[in-house]
Amino acid sequence: MQFETCPPITSDDGGNDTANDLILHRTPVEYRHTVAELEDEVNRVMIEGCKVDACLDLFLFRVLCYIPEAEKSARFGQWRYYFTTAIDMVPDEKRNNLTMELQKNLNRLLPGYLGDGVDDILTHAKIKDRLQNRWQMMKKDGRDVEDEGKDKISKSLVDILMEKQYNQRAGLAEAPSSNDQASFVESCRKLRSLIEDERASASFSCGGTIHITSSTHTGTEKKDLTSSPPVSIFWNKGYDAAAHKLVLPTDISLPGASPETLQQLVSDCDPASFGRGEQDVIDPEYRRAGKLNADQFATSFHPADFGILDNVGQVLLQSISTETDNQLQFRRIKAELYKLNVYSGPSGLFRKHVDTPRAANQIGSLVVCLPSKFTGGSLSVEHHGQKVNFDWSEKSNTVIQWAAFYSDCEHEIETITSGNRITLTYNLYVTEPIGGVIPSPTATVDPRTLSMYGWMRNLLIDEEFMKEGGVLGFFCSHAYAHSSKLAHAQLPRGLKGADLVLYSVLKSLGVDVDILPILESNGHYGKGNAALEITGKPQQHRQSYMDRYDWDRGELCGYLEHGGKALDLAYTEVLPNPRRLNEYEDIDRCWKLLMMARKVKGMEDALQGARANGLPVNEESFYKSPGVQVGISRHPYQTHDEGYEADLDEVVQDVWPAYYLPGITWITEPKHEEMAFSQIAYGNEASIGTRYSCAALLAVIPPSAQRCGILRQG
Repeated sequence: MQFETCPPITSDDGGNDTANDLILHRTPVEYRHTVAELEDEVNRVMIEGCKVDACLDLFLFRVLCYIPEAEKSARFGQWRYYFTTAIDMVPDEKRNNLTMELQKNLNRLLPGYLGDGVDDILTHAKIKDRLQNRWQMMKKDGRDVEDEGKDKISKSLVDILMEKQYNQRAGLAEAPSSNDQASFVESCRKLRSLIEDERASASFSCGGTIHITSSTHTGTEKKDLTSSPPVSIFWNKGYDAAAHKLVLPTDISLPGASPETLQQLVSDCDPASFGRGEQDVIDPEYRRAGKLNADQFATSFHPADFGILDNVGQVLLQSISTETDNQLQFRRIKAELYKLNVYSGPSGLFRKHVDTPRAANQIGSLVVCLPSKFTGGSLSVEHHGQKVNFDWSEKSNTVIQWAAFYSDCEHEIETITSGNRITLTYNLYVTEPIGGVIPSPTATVDPRTLSMYGWMRNLLIDEEFMKEGGVLGFFCSHAYAHSSKLAHAQLPRGLKGADLVLYSVLKSLGVDVDILPILESNGHYGKGNAALEITGKPQQHRQSYMDRYDWDRGELCGYLEHGGKALDLAYTEVLPNPRRLNEYEDIDRCWKLLMMARKVKGMEDALQGARANGLPVNEESFYKSPGVQVGISRHPYQTHDEGYEADLDEVVQDVWPAYYLPGITWITEPKHEEMAFSQIAYGNEASIGTRYSCAALLAVIPPSAQRCGILRQG
């Protein structure tokens, strides 16, 4: 086969160009191997190497456990780095048992690998250097990861992708027919359409009105939740100052209901600030208002007394519960008084902004407009291109008016032209009632009544849909503080809108689903999928990301061009470490896990170069769709002092433990990025580089043989 080959690709901007992007100097060459033969050889070498390393890892884990604690302390600087020192510290009897176990395991997984007449397996040519390399990679900090329940990624999620990639690389997977593939793509598109429709139609705000009445409640009659007595506000401007009382509206005959007292409140307010980055800023051109903090005033108005929180919960945070084993927690909303604000005419305003969440489980804000005459000052709330306008001026002196909206909504208060717009602002939090889960008969909404439920159930009943199982990935429609220290408390409890509906429907169908962070690579979250029109890039793409690109194509291109020489593959291993004991002991699972976690350096570039030179490439190749790094938990943001010259995958394992998971079928695009971690980056001057993550729902779809019978009976 004579084709043209290309020299190594270089660029001046960090190496992001590919063979298809450049005009290359090409010289004719006689290829010795096809791309299919290259992939077969890579898979053979990888399978053999992972089987060997799985045996070695178990052996080394036991060595670590058998080193006496006194010896560890006395020779700390030696045994941690040199395997030969460590093994000499193990008692002879245990050492002999360990070497016999190692040889037995290798002979079982790789018959004939060691050859005949092995005297000392630890000095064997195929084992000696590899032992030292694996020992250096092994984390030996003594951390008991068995007790870290929060750092456990779903075993079913890992295993189903692990088996899927093994079958692909071992040639055991059955290639889908063109009709099956077309049907699968159409189902995925329909699913995305349902999610987008749910997202577009989901309410992101709600509001209402409470009338003012002069009647008082005796406690014997049923309270009218639609009306309220006049509202009292109490405040002072210091510990020694006399307290003031204002009653609203001011045109009624009650003590404290006077325009003069209202003006006293206005003058006693401090200038209101707003957040800009990590600072509180006072800028009258952006926000002109007065404020009292929650510890400076009290009020007779409480939103829970009028059913406002129940209404907000019904609209913004549907309480969905099921009777399955994995039923969703019952949610309620708690309101915490945050501030009193006064916007006065003719210039009070607050330009477009997004509120800063005060805690990980905060889901939104509630604004209550008290009865005080004003004109102008409409509140507009925007979310995903939709806009709701709350114009409270017309009834401002006669009723209490309120609005609630999600934390990630952009909103604005237009200019007050006259009067005083007085509002109480509450932060809204997700809580759980004492006693845990509320039985499903009391739930507000049952997932089985949602339109998505029936369609999703029918899809999973279809035996041809993901026949061998797999994982569907959905990037969250809403922004959540998934890289905060309180992310475990927030998610999944704080899910909202389309995310909540999707999560609840999947849970009700018995699907194992979790919310985990996905780490970007050069600003991409996965390779994308042209058939599904998925790019893997957020719509609001940042101007720059930390570059990561592996140049190691000489070995692979050399095999294609020259053949003969056995491949000595370079790879990065993205796998949480230290791992749990059962992962070491289950060697058959462990070697497949290692193979999934290893990214072959230069493979993607070798395929691009081969295609550019006319060499046939399998478009369904496993290597055509590299995986993503999935955090084992919702990591809090961290900084790291490792330099930019360090391999980014190594830095990830130190500060952001993750699995490398190929084979996820992404249904939606990434939307909301958060800072995952930062590290030192070197250029003309040292600076801080940051990598980002997006939260995603990952749903484990069992093989059809396991799921269809159960769903038909349900």
